[in-house]
Amino acid sequence: MRPHLSVDFSHYKDADLLLKVGNIVASLGNNPHYPRPWPAPTPSFEELCNANSNYQAGVQVALSRDSFKIIERDRARAMLIELLLDLAPYLELVAKGNADILKTTGYDVKQTKSTTVVNHDPLDAPENFSAKHGLSGTLVCHAARLAGAGSYELQICEGDPTVEANWRQYSIYTHASHMDVTGLTPGQKVSLRLRGIGSLGAGAWSDTVTIIVL
Repeated sequence: MRPHLSVDFSHYKDADLLLKVGNIVASLGNNPHYPRPWPAPTPSFEELCNANSNYQAGVQVALSRDSFKIIERDRARAMLIELLLDLAPYLELVAKGNADILKTTGYDVKQTKSTTVVNHDPLDAPENFSAKHGLSGTLVCHAARLAGAGSYELQICEGDPTVEANWRQYSIYTHASHMDVTGLTPGQKVSLRLRGIGSLGAGAWSDTVTIIVL
């Protein structure tokens, strides 16, 4: 069974999450297995530290029970968890299944459970793939969860989407909802597509979505 990082942070109480992320930050700070800078589009160590600091500050100000401060805390918490999710695939890629290396990240490590069901068919294309506008220069993509997919590859094309060479990988996600695409140029037309990645490799591409960035 291949070891993986546990990315279920939603059940942590604020105090426990602060301790957990503090351990992750300390573990990755000078980790020889993960020298910096980390390759794009992996979140940087600095982004991780900033997100953690924002969450720490949010937890403190929310102690006043002010409803707006609580909203700010929850928003900072969601952004921090999102970053931890986006960072995990890179950490696993470097470790190549080595549990000892994964344990140096500060994340919890779990084993993939074996199953008696063997499926030799490639993954289907994700359904209901869509992209909507977020903040300026930002898109937010969504798709229905794909059975058998452990992660999802999002690709972007800034030219003719019918030319395969124009496509490039944007990022790998561990989830199919709320996939942020940032750093785009307002007014630019981009195309996006998504596929699942399972135990047998990558599956079929979703329908292409083309949108003009605001």
